[in-house]
Amino acid sequence: MCGDHSRQSRGGALAVLSLPLRSTPSMPPTTTGRLTFHDCGKGGSMATHVTLTPDENNTSNSLAQVDSYVVGIHETGDLTKSAIISPFLHKFNMTQGSQSLFDGQQERSIEVALSHPMKIEVGGEGIIGRRVTLWSQHAVDPIAEGIIGYN
Repeated sequence: MCGDHSRQSRGGALAVLSLPLRSTPSMPPTTTGRLTFHDCGKGGSMATHVTLTPDENNTSNSLAQVDSYVVGIHETGDLTKSAIISPFLHKFNMTQGSQSLFDGQQERSIEVALSHPMKIEVGGEGIIGRRVTLWSQHAVDPIAEGIIGYN
């Protein structure tokens, strides 16, 4: 296992969001952080919720703009194609029944109940290994992207 060995697995699926590979100068402010797909600690293989947690050093005020965020899970994990032409497997708004999660007095993340549970597995309808993009409804290009893996 590579990377940070001090972090324990929490179950579910995780996508680390970063600047899109195909970014353009006309893009809106980007966001970095994590999308966590989970079943609220039940330990199952179906995600019923997703949580967006921006990085602490994020310069954009991403949670203030969450009403305009759309998450797209693509059919493949291919980051070499433009996200605009990469077909979606799932797509949902971050506002549908969202709940703010706080760390002390500061809002740290937004949790959304998924309207359709998603399989936390590889292949078929599973989301593991697929590209995920975060879009603002007011932009043509994604503001962040990553690959979904096991958490």
